[in-house]
Amino acid sequence: MTTSKFKPNFTTDRPVAVLMVFLAAVVFGYFSLGRLPVTLMPEMSYPTLTVRTEYPGAAPEEVENDISRRIEEQLGVVGGLNEISSISRAGVSDVVLEFIWGTSMVDAIQNTLEKLDSVYLPREAEKPLLLHYDPSLDPVMELSLSAPTGTASEVEGVEDADSSNAAARRLRRIAELQVKRALEPITGVAAARVRGGLEEEIHVLIDADKLERVNIPLDQVLNRLRAENINAAGGRIREGTAEYMIRTINEYKNLEEVANTVVYRQDGREIRLKDLGQVVYGQRDREMLTRTDGGESVQIDIYKEADSNMVQVGERIKAAVGSFRDPKQRSLAGRLYQDEEVILQVVADRSIFIDNSIKEVKSTAVTGGFLAIMVLLLFLRDIRTTAIIAVSIPISIFATFAPLNLMGVSLNIMSLGGLAMGIGMLVDSSIVVLESIYRCREEGDPIREAAIRGTREVRGAVIASTLTSICVFFPMVFVEGMAGQVFSDLGLTVVTSLIASLIVAVWFIPMLASRTGFKLKGGAGMVSHPLGSFAGRISPATLLLRVLLPMLGLLLVMAAAFAGYSHWMESRSQNPAAGKPVEHAALMIQVARWWAILCAIPLIVSLAKVRTNLQGPRGQTIGELWGSFASFRQVLSGRRLVALVALPYLALRLPISFALELAGLSVVWVIRLVAGTAGLVYRLTGALRRFARRQKEHPVAFDPQRGIYPATLRWALAYPSLMILLAVGCFGLTYVVGRQLESELLPEVHQNEFTFEVALPVGTPLDETVAALGEVEQAILARKDELGIETLLVMYGFDTSNMKRSDEGEHSAKFKLLLRPGGSPKEAEARVVAEIRQLFRNVPDLNTRVTRPVLFSSKKPVVVQISGEELTELKQYSDEATALLSKSPELADVEPTLRSGAPEVQISYDRLQILRHGLNINNVASQVRDMVKGSEATRLNRRDRRVPIVVRLAEADREQVADVGQLIVNPGGETPIPLNSIAELTVGEGPSEIRRIDGKRVALVQANIGGGSLGAAVESAQRVLETGIEWPGYMDFVITGQHQEWQRSRGSLYLALGLSLFLVYVIMASQFESLSQPLIIMFTIPLAFVGTVLGLKLLGINLSVVVFLGMIMLAGIVVNNAIVLVDYTNTLRGRGLALKDAIVQAGSVRLRPILMTTATTVLGLLPMAIGLGDGSEIRTPMAVAVIFGLLSSTFLTLLIIPTIYYLFAVAGERYFQPAEPVEPAAPVEATT
Repeated sequence: MTTSKFKPNFTTDRPVAVLMVFLAAVVFGYFSLGRLPVTLMPEMSYPTLTVRTEYPGAAPEEVENDISRRIEEQLGVVGGLNEISSISRAGVSDVVLEFIWGTSMVDAIQNTLEKLDSVYLPREAEKPLLLHYDPSLDPVMELSLSAPTGTASEVEGVEDADSSNAAARRLRRIAELQVKRALEPITGVAAARVRGGLEEEIHVLIDADKLERVNIPLDQVLNRLRAENINAAGGRIREGTAEYMIRTINEYKNLEEVANTVVYRQDGREIRLKDLGQVVYGQRDREMLTRTDGGESVQIDIYKEADSNMVQVGERIKAAVGSFRDPKQRSLAGRLYQDEEVILQVVADRSIFIDNSIKEVKSTAVTGGFLAIMVLLLFLRDIRTTAIIAVSIPISIFATFAPLNLMGVSLNIMSLGGLAMGIGMLVDSSIVVLESIYRCREEGDPIREAAIRGTREVRGAVIASTLTSICVFFPMVFVEGMAGQVFSDLGLTVVTSLIASLIVAVWFIPMLASRTGFKLKGGAGMVSHPLGSFAGRISPATLLLRVLLPMLGLLLVMAAAFAGYSHWMESRSQNPAAGKPVEHAALMIQVARWWAILCAIPLIVSLAKVRTNLQGPRGQTIGELWGSFASFRQVLSGRRLVALVALPYLALRLPISFALELAGLSVVWVIRLVAGTAGLVYRLTGALRRFARRQKEHPVAFDPQRGIYPATLRWALAYPSLMILLAVGCFGLTYVVGRQLESELLPEVHQNEFTFEVALPVGTPLDETVAALGEVEQAILARKDELGIETLLVMYGFDTSNMKRSDEGEHSAKFKLLLRPGGSPKEAEARVVAEIRQLFRNVPDLNTRVTRPVLFSSKKPVVVQISGEELTELKQYSDEATALLSKSPELADVEPTLRSGAPEVQISYDRLQILRHGLNINNVASQVRDMVKGSEATRLNRRDRRVPIVVRLAEADREQVADVGQLIVNPGGETPIPLNSIAELTVGEGPSEIRRIDGKRVALVQANIGGGSLGAAVESAQRVLETGIEWPGYMDFVITGQHQEWQRSRGSLYLALGLSLFLVYVIMASQFESLSQPLIIMFTIPLAFVGTVLGLKLLGINLSVVVFLGMIMLAGIVVNNAIVLVDYTNTLRGRGLALKDAIVQAGSVRLRPILMTTATTVLGLLPMAIGLGDGSEIRTPMAVAVIFGLLSSTFLTLLIIPTIYYLFAVAGERYFQPAEPVEPAAPVEATT
């Protein structure tokens, strides 16, 4: 024999070089793993920009006409714009630009800023702000700072009649000067934002009568304060050898100096500020009140830097919070207030959910890989052979991290989910290569030549099958919407890991196989085939008692040891490291769960075997059935190993809770498997045996030419019409069931956290809002333990620094509930939401909606967009739609956006009177604002902060509408002119907001999903609105929101699926140099969809973007089995075998690797499909779609694909004879 010239020779001739290459890949991957940032979701660039413009004092209609329309006209021509909308509210305009997904937001921002520069806005309007929404900018952690009961109310010697205001000012001061300054320098922290409490202000309250008596304008008071409170540099002088700096030091030092400021001289008498009013230490007008578990608090939101590791940032913040509680470790700012008694606690930690999600995905991947390796061990029954294949998993995974680091991919639930999904596929190529090597070894080749020839024979099929799995992800670039960005990391991870596994299979596996050697059968001179049938060679009872149950006991003992060690450490000292063994114990318990399930399989097989041996031609009686179980019990009684292994575990009483849970799960699984499956297994086993006995009179065995599958396959080839009828029936069933599936954009992720956003009628003052909703807050706190609530955060009013929302006000409130971990988050949230909804129903005129932390879409599930021009008609029809939709059980939290606005005092100036008195409307309006709202004159230095000094009229002079009409608008004039003499003051009520979309006025009705799915909610809303309302011809409605995003994503996903199928066909046609054989293989894809649809219906999973992605993955996975089957059939036909014989032999030989690759992939995905842990809502539907599709495809492929191949071959021989006969290829021999 001659040495092979193919590349695999390098792997056998240079094993050390090959080993070093893969070792380098693993090392670089390991170090790249430590550099990958950890986030919850992939980085997503939402293609939306918001232009926010403040227009103080303007009503919504003025804002629409003067601000929103002008900005819309200029920005409507920005490139890549998909939709432009605006929201005009009192005093503020939001113009929202929604771009096409994939648009460069850097260019979009630049173009938008250029267009904004050319917009002409009123002089009173503020400069527009450009905001870019990004869900990753949500706070990573929320802290609460509160005061213990009985804290002193005196603040720096200034007595305050209201002690609660003093405490609120004190908390705000400590939060800003101590906590904020201590947290922002932490590595990875971008900013800390303080909310709640009261901001300090010094109020100069002017008496209107006194001001009128001295006849000076309020502006003069403001100007005098600004002029008196000054420190300024005066240059330098040199005297002799010394140089002096000249400084003017004239800043106010206390309130007394402010009160003694001379503002006017009259008849030789000085008029001081204290002669015109009072100077008091107070606070800015309260617009927000925050509470933590019923007590007033200040909340600190902490934001991370864009590229930082969220989990590590969270750990650093918690360490800093712990040091803050220790006065000896406080910062410089903290030492200023060492005598303060405050409580600082972490109330919301997003990093915990991320850490748990990441750990759960890692655990799922490890468990899946473990189960896949166990399947290999059960099939191979050889540890050395199993190790050769199993080594491809860690090598492929570690080799994946270096490319991910270069591509900027983070560790998140999507990228790690890709690894978890591909964990079972990583060994597929290695299985096929190793099986081919062993077959060549059986045929007599030496070890080295067997490795070369075996790899060469299947190399093309392995590369083609891997490429089909990879190519399905390339069309994801055409997927629009968030689906393309959310799942890009998953696709990149799967592609890189599969490429790594292919390289391992073609280069590393042959090298190992050529160096290990195999035992020979005695006398036969042939190797013992590790991939041979294990049926009958190993007793299931022996496997259960000697392998599975001892391993289960070992896992339980390890779990108990870890838990006991943790308990011992905690009992000795409060050691932070004590929690690590608990994590290990939990992991052991989780693995033990799956191992217990695996233990039930030999139990079923044993029962089936006993039953088969006892069954006679007349059936089985009750006594014989009991005899089956008794026989199995006798087998068990002969083994004492289980009891010996269990003794150490029983002696440890600490982990009894773990044991009870595990025992309960194991018993449930065993009972379900035995009761639900044993009868089916009995009947199926008997039927198959009787069928095989009728076909051939010989014992059933997995032999290439004798056995159940070859006989069944020959029968299928004899009756191909029945197989075609079976396939058509499956397709019809898929179509019928598929139309019944509900749809949704993405599964909702439950994080044990949700928020009730409630709103009273617009215009309700803050104190009345607190009074109306305070009873609900107390009711929730009273049932806190019953409902499983860990923390209740309440924010009354609105945060003026929050740039995300502008529809909040003193009439609104947020109730944020954090539930205790444990149990099912979905069920717990549903129960608590239902209970709290009932509490809010007792509050009249209250609108409620439930929101959860945003991971994907920021839009409401169902949004009804009503178009029209007249605001009165829009409000009328939106109210009717709200009333009808509120009655639908599929919808919840139905609310219109167009409501009555806040009551307002509208001032209409008489231009003739203004002109007659020589006044200016702008000056008059400014004076009214200064007298009522106030104006900041200057600031007073108070040790480490500057407190604003605000000048305005006293409360008694601006308390009622009539008082506003008596304001003097010409101070300093000969005759005082009150405001009501030159203007008309009326109390009116305008719309709460005016929305425009693409230049048209609209009113929106928004709703959450009540019961069911997004598709059912949309169908219900469409039906109700079409039948319940008579729409005029000039008005219409359309349903948008997440439904619209789902429609867009579904269309692009269909395109991606079609392109994936095309690429799969291209690769297979190139591999087989045939146009017909790829079509044969493509039949496996609809066969896979049969199982996917049935699995979704069986488990009640909705059709979503995640399921679509699983189906796209299936298109590349399920063809692999058919590729291997068809490729080997062609090889056998090339060696001269007849058509049917080639098909049957190819199916028999490739049956084991097909079953093994399917089993490893399915079991690798099984932990993910179970859906345990945080964030599983995203991973489970995808895994279920792949598992059920792969199972149905594998089962049907083994019969239907050979049948279709046979029909194509017969038709080709009959109608497309070649011009010249083709000589059959000679058998391929191993070369040296």
